[in-house]
Amino acid sequence: MSWDLLRVGAVGLVLLFHGTFLVRQWHPEMAARPFVFPYQLGASLLLVISGYFAALSLRKGDVVRWWAGRMARMLPAFLVGVLGTSLFLRLFAPPGWYVPTLHDVLANLAMLWTWKPQVFPYVDAAHWTIPLQLLWFTAIFVLWRSRRMGGDTAVRALWIVLVVELALLPVRLNLQSETFRMLYDGFGLYRVHLFTAGIAVYLWSARRLRGPHASGLLGVCVFVHLCQTRHVSWTIGLAVGIVVVSVAALGPDWDRFVPDPLVRALRWTAGITYPVYLVHQSIGYVVMRRLQDVGVGPWGQLVGFTVVAIGFGWVLTVLVERPAHRAIMRGFDRLRPTPAVVRPVD
Repeated sequence: MSWDLLRVGAVGLVLLFHGTFLVRQWHPEMAARPFVFPYQLGASLLLVISGYFAALSLRKGDVVRWWAGRMARMLPAFLVGVLGTSLFLRLFAPPGWYVPTLHDVLANLAMLWTWKPQVFPYVDAAHWTIPLQLLWFTAIFVLWRSRRMGGDTAVRALWIVLVVELALLPVRLNLQSETFRMLYDGFGLYRVHLFTAGIAVYLWSARRLRGPHASGLLGVCVFVHLCQTRHVSWTIGLAVGIVVVSVAALGPDWDRFVPDPLVRALRWTAGITYPVYLVHQSIGYVVMRRLQDVGVGPWGQLVGFTVVAIGFGWVLTVLVERPAHRAIMRGFDRLRPTPAVVRPVD
């Protein structure tokens, strides 16, 4: 229940940021929102949670199956999300709004925007986190398969990652090199501290890190976030979020605090958070604009934005994410029925 609450809360923060703040930054013709949440926190916390569960899942079994499962869970829904969002924009985008071309759709399917954003525009800008997670999952997979992540090596690797990210930031900001920018941004070095924070929380919860060491490591993650974003409020929000994630990891489950009538609804919502994240932004903006055109006010637009995100997210979950994951993993298990013996994650 703790993690269900965190996932739903993080995605809720994403919807708040996009639906109350970013929509008017990108589309000034939209009416003023009834309130504004100008803090980019939700996606950052999702990356922290993703890092935590990556480390937790690795400890439980076959690393090859773990990696295949991550790819099977994320990629089919992402690919269909890109195609569905592109079709929706072509059919319903207001005059003058961005409509993806075939070139844009293919580039988004290949996740090329982080590498060349000036050439390959986002079909949905919320997708920026997807290639970062896939890259980091793959990096962990390669390192763990090479047997270089045992003992204290994992902790040293986290420190090295943070030092490298921070040391390269001034180069990224000041060196006029498109090649360096492309590599730094393409490999997600501007947010790798978030994934690192999640792994650090797991190591702390698994007693692989003592409290003072973990606190210092997480403090550096927060400092790197401040250097990367240069937003004090966003950084304070991230620090509070990491504390909450740590409480969930270290303490008892929060089920005692959730009223029974809400448990089922919360679990259902938590189960569709990834597809909701995939399809909410571009489609939601079109929905809000169309509602405004027929006289619906800002509150109604926000409700429409949320309902459409949940509805389309549920459809993507039921028709694509879950069945594709089951089918791919059944095929994987038939091809590789005997898992390799792996060491527990240290």
